Amino acid sequence: MRLSIAAFLALAPALLACTPRDDDYLLLRRAKAAGGADEPTRLALASPNDAEAYYLRHLLASGFGAELMRTYAMTKRFAASTAGTHETPTTIALGTPDARAARARRVEIGWWRTTIAGDAPIIWIDDSEGRPDRSTMADLVSGLGGAIVDVVAPETGAAHSPSAALRAGYVAFLEVVAAEWRPPRATDDRDDLRRLRVFADVRGNDAVLRREGHPREMVGDPGVVATVLYRLASSELGRQMADTSVYRPFLEAQPPRDVHPALLLGAFRNFQAKLLAAWSRAAAGGRPPHDVIDLVEAYGDAYPAERATATRIFLVTTYGATALPDGVRADEAPERVESQLAMLTADVLFGRRGLRDYARGR
Repeated sequence: MRLSIAAFLALAPALLACTPRDDDYLLLRRAKAAGGADEPTRLALASPNDAEAYYLRHLLASGFGAELMRTYAMTKRFAASTAGTHETPTTIALGTPDARAARARRVEIGWWRTTIAGDAPIIWIDDSEGRPDRSTMADLVSGLGGAIVDVVAPETGAAHSPSAALRAGYVAFLEVVAAEWRPPRATDDRDDLRRLRVFADVRGNDAVLRREGHPREMVGDPGVVATVLYRLASSELGRQMADTSVYRPFLEAQPPRDVHPALLLGAFRNFQAKLLAAWSRAAAGGRPPHDVIDLVEAYGDAYPAERATATRIFLVTTYGATALPDGVRADEAPERVESQLAMLTADVLFGRRGLRDYARGR
């Protein structure tokens, strides 16, 4: 059997280690194991009549799936430029994820055989029959979101990592954005995403209200992390542009003269680039963020001109629960709440109080 041209082109980036386009990916399907538990995981190119693969390709072709794919690609480029890591191709696999991370993977396309290292990044989309109510879009967002964090802050994926809540919160934030993103006409999964608990938690600030009176738990709650990130991204910070040097490592080619690189990314990836660069910078400096306060402070350290806005958004979202003994009562008159939070923001910015004064300990 000859290796088809389409199969060769799909596998070429992995085999030849060439630089793929931002929307390039290799889509595989896990085959049923024929041997024992120690046998390599068998993967094959997803067939043209694979319904799940067909739908996934539509999600990745446009809409939020395509935007997230480009975000992952630019994040890998950033890491390769700033940390000297190897920019690996984007590989997506359908089927039950590997039980062991170190398991070798064998890819079969006709007579062609090759291997993928056990520690090579693969984005798994679990479409097994035991998950009847699953959402392909939610799984795609979760997989790509986790992969993005693995690039900039790999420690978040370790077992019992103190930063695990940040990883989960970042993914939840992306799920809420995906639920609001205008989709292609034929692939509207927004209802599935809006049924997720995190959607109400973030839009109604329910995650924060559930942790009222427990500031230490609040800063490590993935729902609170998602809410803060959502509000930061939805604010003027999503449109505010940082220095051009922040964006250069994310770009494959430099923009034309007098064109700010953020304009090429759009509001969503503009904020992503700033957030991920600040996160990576803090980790590289030996201060990996462990909770949402660490991440907000890392963002403020990276972009001093945006510190006041980021600090205000965090304090308003959490009703000052981490900076005041009892926070600000959410059920008081709106004018009083607004006045108290404005004074608290000024106190924090001028150093009279800290964001963590009443959320010590982890």
